[in-house]
Amino acid sequence: MYAYIDGDDIGLKIENSFMNNDEISLALINSNVKEMVGIITKYLIENKYEIIFSGADGIICKRQNIETQNILDFIRNNVKEITFSIGVGKCLRESYLALRYAKCNGKNICAVYDVELKLIN
Repeated sequence: MYAYIDGDDIGLKIENSFMNNDEISLALINSNVKEMVGIITKYLIENKYEIIFSGADGIICKRQNIETQNILDFIRNNVKEITFSIGVGKCLRESYLALRYAKCNGKNICAVYDVELKLIN
């Protein structure tokens, strides 16, 4: 199973910094995103997930059993100022489709690609 964890609205925050010519805000967004992705990546490694990608505002990992609720709870309890959506599937494509489904259904949630897409709040 694969999980794609992606920051919500990071691009919009970056765009806002550009539109307001706000270099300080842009640097702060960059710092916060790096820190939060690092915290989540460390948690995943400690819980025996194999990290495929960790950078920008996202993490892609895999493991036999993705513990979606545990990951959501960890992120919600340990990551501030940024929310993350999660997509889970049997392959990279399914995890991406599930992530897109989570984002279009409110963000800060998880969607699992199975026979049908399921949301986990």
